[in-house]
Amino acid sequence: MNFKPIDEMSLRQFFSSPFGRGVLRLSYLGPVLGPTGGIETSPDCMILDMREHPFRPLRCEFKFVPSGKDDFANNGRFDVAVVWSLPPGKRKEDLLRDLLQQNGCGELVVLDEIRAFRELPEYTRDSISRVGAIDQVKAICLDRELWSVFAIAIAARIFPAKFRMDEMVKMLANRFPEVKRMQRRGQHNALSAFLKTKPPLIERMHGNYYRWTAEIDSVTASAEIYELITANFGAQPPTKDDMNGLGY
Repeated sequence: MNFKPIDEMSLRQFFSSPFGRGVLRLSYLGPVLGPTGGIETSPDCMILDMREHPFRPLRCEFKFVPSGKDDFANNGRFDVAVVWSLPPGKRKEDLLRDLLQQNGCGELVVLDEIRAFRELPEYTRDSISRVGAIDQVKAICLDRELWSVFAIAIAARIFPAKFRMDEMVKMLANRFPEVKRMQRRGQHNALSAFLKTKPPLIERMHGNYYRWTAEIDSVTASAEIYELITANFGAQPPTKDDMNGLGY
């Protein structure tokens, strides 16, 4: 389970998580080594750029929310800077220009510009207390097809609103060719199977209306399912357009 980083330490841990590595295609290697093999204190580390072949080792510096180039003044030469966000009014282009002149930095990665990271839940005492059943949610979703996980992600995201099963199936059929090819009963049965998982992920309210279960926190669950869709299925999670007209 991942949350939005709240300081530089949690930013580094998040960067090194399977989710962070899967989205960014950047991976922690280790500390920076000097000419004689000794560990250098700055910049922070070496990372592996896996975004294209051949992979490249890069010198990397982390900052949480840097105010400007002065925050990097004592960090030597590095290739890439990774930050969570920039202060209001601070332009990425301006900071990158300053870092190129001062530190030889050719790339600035701002994590909260990336939708998959920006939509993570806040790290609070309350959110920490609500993660109990998330491992079970993950196990259930990993055994399902992407399209059904897509539907359950929407159910969690729109909670406490209900959804109509027929309208959910219609949206899925428009988005996923494999759903459109299925018989109507098969479509319905695949989604209603979430009523019988342990624990159940949805509950029937009345008639054709269903809802994410009230027994599992919907905020942390939807964040986990969105991560799974991105990192494990290699797909884009639901957008607001996908959810339009589904909540009641």
